[in-house]
Amino acid sequence: MELTIIGNRAGMPADGAASSGYLVRTKRARILMDCGPGVAVMLTKYTHASELDAVVISHMHLDHCYDVLPIGKQALLPYGKTWLVDTDGKGDFHGDDTDRRIKLLVPRGAAATLDRLAELFPVRAIPQLNRAFELAYEVIEYERGGSYDIADCTVNMVPMVHSSPDCGIRIEAPTGSLGFTGDTGYNENLVTLARDADILLAEASLREPDHTNHGHLSGTEVGRVASRAGVRELVLTHFTAPEPAWKQARQADAATEFSGPIHIGEPGMTFSTLVNSGR
Repeated sequence: MELTIIGNRAGMPADGAASSGYLVRTKRARILMDCGPGVAVMLTKYTHASELDAVVISHMHLDHCYDVLPIGKQALLPYGKTWLVDTDGKGDFHGDDTDRRIKLLVPRGAAATLDRLAELFPVRAIPQLNRAFELAYEVIEYERGGSYDIADCTVNMVPMVHSSPDCGIRIEAPTGSLGFTGDTGYNENLVTLARDADILLAEASLREPDHTNHGHLSGTEVGRVASRAGVRELVLTHFTAPEPAWKQARQADAATEFSGPIHIGEPGMTFSTLVNSGR
């Protein structure tokens, strides 16, 4: 199992980095966890959208889901296809030859929101592109606490604590296990999410713990979770500031609680459950 950081910024993309987006690859699966603004562009460095098996959305905040529409439209135009628009404005669409839809796992109630989003940006020349959530995706509104099989993986949605209904994502495959916190305040389900995981991908958004109802994690809290859960290595992400010194400080905070490897997850880095290849 390999984890590649596509985007690592909290909120909007900035300083050349996309918002939250993480690609997990196993022998048989390609799964994108979250897809905030900028991820649709950066994803093309690693795979074509049509090759994804699943997109899993932790919660419906803009910085975690906004690029789901352009990724769906990308998937409707597989490799080697072209867009042809006649002079009368009718499009010659070349994506109908694929019958493999991407499983799109979203929180309950999100499907209607996504349909409204698609309606806002119609493509009149190629109307099939307006049907991304029908043709490109199989939309599944997941249950909090539910499990879903994707190729050789099991995807578990673990309830978290956030201002929007949110789940952490745990992916288990024959080659390893990974837990992703999404956005959340400190809670006991974090240990369940991360228990004995090869990699814990965790937001490290804050300098100090969050005692409000918004729900975010500090570096110290992330380190505590990693230690309690017995994870092999910890990857920090969802940074609210771009400065290296700020990120290194969150890494140092986590190290006060966790003695294992701690990485600052930057776009382009890849981590393996077998041999760490982060760079």
